[in-house]
Amino acid sequence: MTISLYRRYRPRTFDEVAGQDMAVDVLKKALQRQQVGHAYLFSGPRGCGKTSLARLLAKALNCTALKDGYEPCGECAGCTSITSGESLDVVEIDGASNNGVEEIRELKAHVSLSPFSSKWKVYIIDEVHMLSISAFNALLKTLEEPPSFVAFILATTEPSKVPATIRSRCQHIPFRRISVPDIRARLIEVAEKEKVKWEEEAVREIARQSDGALRDALSMMEQALSLGSGELTASAVEHLLGGGTMTDLEQWVSSLKEGSSSPFLRLEEMFLKGASAQRVVEGVFLLFRNLWVLKKWGGEALASLSLSENETAFLTNEEPRWSTGELSGMMAYCSRIIPQVRMGLRSDVLSGLLSAKAIELLADGAPPPAETSAVSGPRAGHPAVVKEERKPVERKPAGKRRFSPPLPPAPAAPDPVPAAVPESADEEPREEMPLAPENWPGFEKLLFRKDLLLYCALAGTEIAIEDRRITVSFPDNEPYCFEVLSTERNAYSLLTRAEEYFGKDVSVVLQRGGEIRPCSAGGCGTDTDEEQWQTEKPNIPLFRVPEEKGGEESPPPDGEGGTVPQRASEIRPAPSPEDDGEDGAIPFRGLVEEVLKWGGGEVVLVKREQHEEEILPEDLAPGEQ
Repeated sequence: MTISLYRRYRPRTFDEVAGQDMAVDVLKKALQRQQVGHAYLFSGPRGCGKTSLARLLAKALNCTALKDGYEPCGECAGCTSITSGESLDVVEIDGASNNGVEEIRELKAHVSLSPFSSKWKVYIIDEVHMLSISAFNALLKTLEEPPSFVAFILATTEPSKVPATIRSRCQHIPFRRISVPDIRARLIEVAEKEKVKWEEEAVREIARQSDGALRDALSMMEQALSLGSGELTASAVEHLLGGGTMTDLEQWVSSLKEGSSSPFLRLEEMFLKGASAQRVVEGVFLLFRNLWVLKKWGGEALASLSLSENETAFLTNEEPRWSTGELSGMMAYCSRIIPQVRMGLRSDVLSGLLSAKAIELLADGAPPPAETSAVSGPRAGHPAVVKEERKPVERKPAGKRRFSPPLPPAPAAPDPVPAAVPESADEEPREEMPLAPENWPGFEKLLFRKDLLLYCALAGTEIAIEDRRITVSFPDNEPYCFEVLSTERNAYSLLTRAEEYFGKDVSVVLQRGGEIRPCSAGGCGTDTDEEQWQTEKPNIPLFRVPEEKGGEESPPPDGEGGTVPQRASEIRPAPSPEDDGEDGAIPFRGLVEEVLKWGGGEVVLVKREQHEEEILPEDLAPGEQ
């Protein structure tokens, strides 16, 4: 059985440690001055050299022939026994599997014993953050005041999980991810020592995919050598990664501007080959980030990114095709879905999301057509309406668009009465409007913008206007909306909106079957004199969806007492107003505001103490249930 590359080429001297200059310098100086601490905490990402440097420190403490005061010779008995893992004075403990208090008590029992054959006893506890609280507490006193010949080296990938009482007793040395150039140099060095052929693109792709972990890079290199029959080739690396290489992602980004199905198909192909969803999203983010950096600050900023010549050439050719808004939009979107991908987002869902978002951004950034004509198709129960008017399309800035669900075509109707309806549906009336059927569309828009709950609750009703009284009739089989509007809050709101639009002396009455409830500041009362309401009134249908700004409006049909009831199922959302007023607050700002807007309620916090016992129904007094 052969030894893996990452074990065979583990650093044996401080000079061989890659990418951790700060940590190496700290330990070198401490050894040279003979001021080695009794406890160290090495923290950093996986595969960055924490355990290797801990073993080097143990060698240096027990080496009998140090070079330059810090470098172990690697030939004495102490160095060879530590390298082979046979030293009785260097104890490595896996904190993940030996995390109980009993193991730490056993360690404490042996700490005070003198070394067997070395000057120092060194305890290396890997993944120390996995120890239990009891184990940490048992270690505290020993870690603070160990015997003079004992040194502790704690290694962890999550220092925040190590109690502060432990961290304060150690010299904390942070490790960082190893840079792509450092990993590339180490891989080339290993390839030359192994006497294998290598390709620059393959080496760089492995260095990039290792995510700063040299151990992972050496493991991938070993697998690629097996796939490439002893040679490190780009095709072997691509086969190993299953797609998602930088070349694949560059081709995907280039295909976004083609206006075809190629972006979606390329993503599907990458995932079918086994590409990691997380690596794909992170790679796409980095590509758009690099393009954004080049677009923003030019070629000089790319020097800090350690890119190859091929990558620089791709970015230079691709950058003119993108705008800053498109690039920043894609970066923001990728950053939002990375947590979902890490939690297990399906690859087929991811391919659809990425493709759809990219196409959406590109569509927003496309130049608008000079003019267009809108032809709305027929809807069930309504004839088609063809709008002959030709007008320029109003574009919105990228990143500031508002949600506008598609509108159904307006029903055919006679010519509208151009009485006192406001010229723009999005403008507030400057003065009170006469209470007449032809002015009702303006009130509909007021409710849609200011009180969406009332607008939705009134859908499917019929209204009748007589003098200064508005009667709202609800279907007999829909009591819910009738009861909702009869509450004190909603009845008062409806009356207030009507007075705001039609004048202070207007009255509103809710009617369902034989039940009549006038609206007032105290809610809806019950009018027992039903005869006073049974008079002839002009009826008009209530609540068509507001048209888009500048669109045509269809008035209610004329006729004596004719009614065209409109069901709630026919009401569909309409686009939000685009005016600059304070009422044009759709889409809603924040989830809470959105819920309140649709529900018309309030946020109530009910806090219950833990010691408070649950009140059972049988414990309540009569009338309190």
